[in-house]
Amino acid sequence: MTIEITARHFSPSDKLNELVQKKISKMEKYSDHITSCHVILFKEGNDENVEIKAHVKGKDFFAQESAEVFEKALTTAVDRVVKQIKKHHDKLVA
Repeated sequence: MTIEITARHFSPSDKLNELVQKKISKMEKYSDHITSCHVILFKEGNDENVEIKAHVKGKDFFAQESAEVFEKALTTAVDRVVKQIKKHHDKLVA
């Protein structure tokens, strides 16, 4: 899986990049068919926002979350994408 990280109007720290890589790579245990994942980080007012676009063969999954800190927003957004992937997987199996 290829992971692309885009930060709008700021440069992310190495720690933030590592956290994104770690959280996104955990999604692979729910589906080994994920081909790419694009993570967009941006600040809007006092909120820090995360958008995740994951591509699985023939299907795209998307989640957007905002929080006071990127870590919290990232965790919630990853959970939302994982939920979508599980639901898609269950439909394919059924």
